[in-house]
Amino acid sequence: MKVVGIIAEYNPFHKGHEYQIRYAREVLGADYVVIAMSGDFVQRGAPALMEKHLRAEMALLGGADLVLEMPVQTATASAEGFSRGGISLLDGLSVVDELCFGSECGDTETLMNIARIFVKEPFEYRELLQQNLRTGMSFPAARSSALIRYIREKSTSAHNTFGASSKHVELILSSPNNILGIEYCKALLRLNSRVLPHALLRKGSGYHDTDFSLLSDEEFPSASGIRSLMKKSEEAVQSADLSRLIPSASLPGFLDSLKKGAWLSDSALDLPLHYKLLLESEKTLKMYPELSEALIRRILKSRNQYEGFSQFADLLKTRDITRSAICRSLVRIFLDQKTNAPGHIPYARVLGFQKNSAPLLSQIKKSSSIPLITKAADASAILDKTALRLFNETCAASNLYEMLLCHKTGQPFIHEMKKPLRII
Repeated sequence: MKVVGIIAEYNPFHKGHEYQIRYAREVLGADYVVIAMSGDFVQRGAPALMEKHLRAEMALLGGADLVLEMPVQTATASAEGFSRGGISLLDGLSVVDELCFGSECGDTETLMNIARIFVKEPFEYRELLQQNLRTGMSFPAARSSALIRYIREKSTSAHNTFGASSKHVELILSSPNNILGIEYCKALLRLNSRVLPHALLRKGSGYHDTDFSLLSDEEFPSASGIRSLMKKSEEAVQSADLSRLIPSASLPGFLDSLKKGAWLSDSALDLPLHYKLLLESEKTLKMYPELSEALIRRILKSRNQYEGFSQFADLLKTRDITRSAICRSLVRIFLDQKTNAPGHIPYARVLGFQKNSAPLLSQIKKSSSIPLITKAADASAILDKTALRLFNETCAASNLYEMLLCHKTGQPFIHEMKKPLRII
């Protein structure tokens, strides 16, 4: 039995994601494809476009065998925390052989070589990094600059074994999926995982592209572009050929959510986040992890200028605090999330699975080093105190998402503990 794992958000699930699952089967030879997926809040610092059970169902209809939920603390963490949690979850199953992830370069060896430098932190690289940080650079920029200089200097050495030029590395570090791929490789190295990485070359739209008119049948849209499309007028969404973007098997569920208005954007947080910010003080803000003193001061100084989530994130942005980091911090404040992203995911919660994947589930139950939760109500009897806290915080976040969704659509509220698995 060969099992390939994928770490994803599916925000939303589109044809590029379907291609990745098909690639895992046809090229990597996977018998089963397991997905570690963000729940109702995502890594860019926002509510997911559509609720997690629907996104899990779309992934199953698109070819996945099993969809597991990453805890909310992991799903809303930095790229490093997000990757570490996703890898920990897949590794803990003890059945995953290979990790397949999309990247703009598709060069697994170079991504692993970069990851090794970040993990080992050679003295020369560490010195360059500290120099950059002292100038006020944000950490991502300081790290990128230090690595490029380190490789440039090493390339003149007779002992250079890196295998890539500084210019090539600079191009790699300018692309978001490459950066995430490096974080996956770092997490695999730090865990000393048996899981092997495999970088899949992305085809089609760039990460932030919103123009789908030039896509060929062999190219795929970006999730960011689809989200941007949905923020436009209803006429723009209706006139778009969504069948070119969303896999045919997954399209009915997507269209049904559109028809019901059952989807959320950043603006859903406008009012509740404002209320939450007004309740905070310097003392309480210091309780949130990864919230710097500088950002706390800016929040307290600027909150009377609050007009909405997106506007406030723009207002808080500075040269050394990225907008995505600010959005993640604001989401954690909204969720009252005062715990760090766990380095180890202590359980695997099932959101959905294929009926014919019974052998996979059976093998996981035999081999896994972490408990498998198929029924939310069983969590309190299965999990230890630490794991149960993570689980309950994730459920609480999903209940807040459900509240926002019900307020928008008028649909009845369904508590997280009562939501059934999606079985295809």
